[in-house]
Amino acid sequence: MIKIDPTSAHSTALAQQFKAAPFGPYSADVQKLLQLLRWGFVRGRTIIICTTPYQEWRLGRMAPKRGQPVEVSETEIFTDYGAAAWACFRARWQEVVGKPCPVK
Repeated sequence: MIKIDPTSAHSTALAQQFKAAPFGPYSADVQKLLQLLRWGFVRGRTIIICTTPYQEWRLGRMAPKRGQPVEVSETEIFTDYGAAAWACFRARWQEVVGKPCPVK
């Protein structure tokens, strides 16, 4: 399993690769990184919520317990799914690593 070190050039390069092509294709290391960010934990994880089909997305947060409502962000509205995917990537990086993603 890949380990995320926010100070390493390799981890930064992987984040840059995802930002450049959020829909893929991904290298094997980016796939491993995404697997860690997507499946590392479930409760409290940041997710993308479609608020208007094919037009508008927001970030949300899974509830701590199953069956509870998802918390939807009211501050950021995305009209580009790629931008929403990048914002979700950065939020999950923060959640998993405990430090901000080095790529802005």
